[in-house]
Amino acid sequence: MKLKLTPTQNLCVGFLESGFELIELDEQFFFVKGDKRQKVLPKTLTALIDRGALSRTDRGEYLLTDEFIEHRKSMCKKGNVRSMH
Repeated sequence: MKLKLTPTQNLCVGFLESGFELIELDEQFFFVKGDKRQKVLPKTLTALIDRGALSRTDRGEYLLTDEFIEHRKSMCKKGNVRSMH
């Protein structure tokens, strides 16, 4: 798994972590939450899948992988330890 993400990829992960749903409309992808909508390029989703951060279910839903979620948790813990010293 390649864990280094671009700023755009990190933004997409943030949308998913904060409860946005990823939907496809007319061959375009959007993060949607309430009345808020943000377009995302398919190549960004492909890059997240290639890096192991995102997976696509049989029903066409995009989800963060368990491995990536664990990695993020461990990075947050390491960040907290560093800031305390």
